[in-house]
Amino acid sequence: MGPGIQTKPSGSLLLAWQVKDKHCLVIGGGDVALSRIHHLIRAQAKITVIGGTSEKGINAEILQLNKEGYIYKLVERDYESSDLTMYEKTKLDLGGEDCYVYDLISSDHYEEIDRQVKNEVFANVCCCIDDYKLSTKIYYQCKFLRLPVNIADKPPLCDFYFGSMFNQDNLQIMISTNGKSPRLSKLIKDNIAKQFEGIDLNKAVENLGLIRSRLRETIVLDDDLVSIDTRMAWIKKLTDFFTLKQWSNLDLISGDQDRFERVDRIIKYFPEYPPREFDNFKLAIYNQCLE
Repeated sequence: MGPGIQTKPSGSLLLAWQVKDKHCLVIGGGDVALSRIHHLIRAQAKITVIGGTSEKGINAEILQLNKEGYIYKLVERDYESSDLTMYEKTKLDLGGEDCYVYDLISSDHYEEIDRQVKNEVFANVCCCIDDYKLSTKIYYQCKFLRLPVNIADKPPLCDFYFGSMFNQDNLQIMISTNGKSPRLSKLIKDNIAKQFEGIDLNKAVENLGLIRSRLRETIVLDDDLVSIDTRMAWIKKLTDFFTLKQWSNLDLISGDQDRFERVDRIIKYFPEYPPREFDNFKLAIYNQCLE
């Protein structure tokens, strides 16, 4: 076992789950469902909500989000088992007797598979109801259908958790206690947020991401691991030149005809480096004379 790894690890696998333009199902219409919807909106998912018909009714903010177009489909009735497959229409025909003959999949099928994944199958299911018996049944229905599911407030019945999120568009930081203490997750998130007050982390991410992408586009080296490592080492060292606040205070996109001219001035130093003193660095990228 590698260094630093506990004998009995107890954490979960934290991932950035790409659900953009994919169907996601939320069962329930209360405050917990609303919190799940906010997470899915940030991820640009196609959100279907089965809001129920309880006496409390559907949360007013959910109704407003639906009115504003953030929700793909709002169903104002109680859950039905068929909801889990409501968008499924077709089954991929591989030309064999066994529908599970995966070896028959070829590039001819890729487009159809992509279409089905985006349009017919739920990427995940979030169950946010206070009916323990029904929510347990929904969990096992999802397992039968191989659908990842989160049963609110029941960690053993969750394939994934919703931790506390610190968001600045491109930058996301998730804090998770594996469902044991959501309140503690929030306290830690709030502490992190205080440390970054006054810093536009999203701008810093955009600036460094632009340098990285332009470096790959404009510096053509052999497409081998040594060349890739050379570029990675260069961008890592450059990133460490300045603080987060300094990176967030730069405007690398030019309003002129050549909108990438500023970032390209940085890359022209490769494999050497631009000035390490921040004021001189700014003068260099803005094409101003050094005094």
